[in-house]
Amino acid sequence: MNKKVSVLFLILFFLCFNPAFAHTSLKESTPKEGEVIAQPIQEVILIFGTKVEQTSKVTVLNSNGESIPLGNFVIEDDEMWATFLQPLENGDYKVNWTIIGGDGHSIDGHFSFAVNDPMAETPSKEQKKETAQGKEKEVITPAKHEFEQNKMQSYIIPLTIGVLLFIVIGSYLWLMRRKK
Repeated sequence: MNKKVSVLFLILFFLCFNPAFAHTSLKESTPKEGEVIAQPIQEVILIFGTKVEQTSKVTVLNSNGESIPLGNFVIEDDEMWATFLQPLENGDYKVNWTIIGGDGHSIDGHFSFAVNDPMAETPSKEQKKETAQGKEKEVITPAKHEFEQNKMQSYIIPLTIGVLLFIVIGSYLWLMRRKK
């Protein structure tokens, strides 16, 4: 009997946890990883290897680690894209993304790119000083606050499934022993 239960448990384990090994990743992005863009950029596009859930998020940070405000944010099937309220200034940028894939697991990643538009005006040192002096404390925007709250560890879902599976198997074994 123990052998049958062990075999049943192994079969259930591989049936339930097989999707955990099939995590998806970023297939393509615009701009691409490490790309240097020589023109104004208005949007970022991410394409994944699976359908992306609506609770997925993307943030774009400048070289100072400040979040760039996003305009429209759209998730459709395996694509996610966001527009910028203003074209990006020259500099380095990092795109952080967190998605809930088709298998229900939270997956995150990032990539970097740079903007080097020769036609763009770079702010003078005086303008940079005024901007730095006018910004004394960080303002937490609703989008940033929501992103921080929605960060969910990827181990929670498999752990919950494992606990439920343990309870079901334990209950089954307990009922089988009671019948004897």
